[in-house]
Amino acid sequence: MFEITLDQSNKIASRYSLYVKAGALSQPAYALISNMECAYYDKNTKTIELPTTKIEILISTLSQYDDVTLINNIAKPKNKDIKIPERYKFKVKPYDHQIKAIEYGLNHDGWLLLDDMGLGKTKTIIDLVVMLKKMKEVKHCLVVCGIASLRYNWASEITKNSDESFRILGRRVSSKGRETYATIADRLDELKNGGDELFVITNVETLQNSDFAKAYTKSKYKFDMIVFDEIHTCKTPTSKSAKTLMKLKAKRKIGLTGTIVTSHPEDCYVPLKWTGNTSSTYGQFKSLYNIYGGYNNVEIMGHKNLEMLKEILGVCALRRTKEQMLDLPPKNYLLEYVEMSKEQSDLYGKVQESVLDELDKLDHKPTIIEEITINMRLRQITSCPSMLSSTVSKSAKLDRCEEMVEGIVSQGDKVVIFSNFKDTVYEMEKRLSKYSPLIGTGDMQDALFSYNVNQFQTTDTNKVFIGTWQKCGTGITLTSASYMIFIDTPWTDSDFQQACDRIYRIGQKKPVIIYTLITKNTYDERVQEIIEMKGDLANAIIDDERKEN
Repeated sequence: MFEITLDQSNKIASRYSLYVKAGALSQPAYALISNMECAYYDKNTKTIELPTTKIEILISTLSQYDDVTLINNIAKPKNKDIKIPERYKFKVKPYDHQIKAIEYGLNHDGWLLLDDMGLGKTKTIIDLVVMLKKMKEVKHCLVVCGIASLRYNWASEITKNSDESFRILGRRVSSKGRETYATIADRLDELKNGGDELFVITNVETLQNSDFAKAYTKSKYKFDMIVFDEIHTCKTPTSKSAKTLMKLKAKRKIGLTGTIVTSHPEDCYVPLKWTGNTSSTYGQFKSLYNIYGGYNNVEIMGHKNLEMLKEILGVCALRRTKEQMLDLPPKNYLLEYVEMSKEQSDLYGKVQESVLDELDKLDHKPTIIEEITINMRLRQITSCPSMLSSTVSKSAKLDRCEEMVEGIVSQGDKVVIFSNFKDTVYEMEKRLSKYSPLIGTGDMQDALFSYNVNQFQTTDTNKVFIGTWQKCGTGITLTSASYMIFIDTPWTDSDFQQACDRIYRIGQKKPVIIYTLITKNTYDERVQEIIEMKGDLANAIIDDERKEN
């Protein structure tokens, strides 16, 4: 009689695993099972651990030699069924999908809210925290923003959706209304000294300080809950911020992101590990889901066992798309190709030769970062040649963008324009000066940036908003526009979708049209391939969609 035991995972990147005692196996059975993919032998317990997805083949293999018995060592959890109290009054009534997420949060301590961008994750969590406070479950909640500008979004949403107090660590406002931020040391003192605020907000950069975890532990706030907004920005477990994050203890931990997979399955590791939904090491996690090969056998050639990852996410994450939850108008993606003038094409050719020469001189295969850094110059030429040349200023993309804006504004609509480069933003601001465009770049003060966003949303005076997607691609709403133009795009589908959804979210009433300008026969085409490839992977894991060949 063979026994297969279901228990907590040890080496496998999952919640539960199957265990078989090696000593009870005949030599043929042992050889078959130990050679299965993802099989781990534990010399201390003398057991072979396998993923739960192997249950059928495991039973089939062992049944050739003897009868099989299944033993469940997982204690049946006490089913929580906490509902929103009757007659509970929200300051602002949530949507039905937000109510379901709040109830999910009442019944789970460590989990991920992976709702599509634009479904109101921030409001959902604010309502949940306020409710838990009234139920005497939470006294203080730490909010870590993966993108610094989101601090203002949280402050605005807390004010709009609750009557609770908040503090942004380090924030100072002068008598003239000018905002500044104190040093990291001062912020840690604020954290330690505590206060009465329900919400304490900080940015992920503060976690890079090695003393943050100590200040958190000694804090008079005594946090019952931690929320990490845009947790995909903290996906590298060896980073200082991720190491600090793992030290932060609280009964309730929630990670928020609409794009948990940006490049590879291991992007899920830190969110799952921090919320207590995997016990594996990072190395085990990567080896379970990636197929390696290529140079020194370290290049990711493909992926495997994605069904296991979907199974884990299925029991610890809540994921809904806008198409499922909201009656939004259609969204259309359009690629528009442009051709360079001779002078721009000649400059591109010279820069391309220089790039290829640099790549050839490397004594190793270029890393993704090296390739992106070097090829960034090619993208600058297709976007705004004046960034690299004092003699060539003509740009096919900027010329076409100017034409498109004229047509969009003439019909009474607003438009948002995104680029990788602030120089492109400033150049388009000059070209479109007659429309009094508003801008958003990383080098402007947050107060001015917030003013520009609000001005664009609430008035008809300014019909054009131009920004870098790095600054404007998350945390803001620009739904007064139904058109968006990418002069050049981000490197990943997740960043691209984040940026697109600034105009495609709750509040949008018109059909949305998103243009991507691509210069023919240039590196733009390769970037578009990368975006589509990474988008297919994320859809396969998170939304169970596979592109038909």
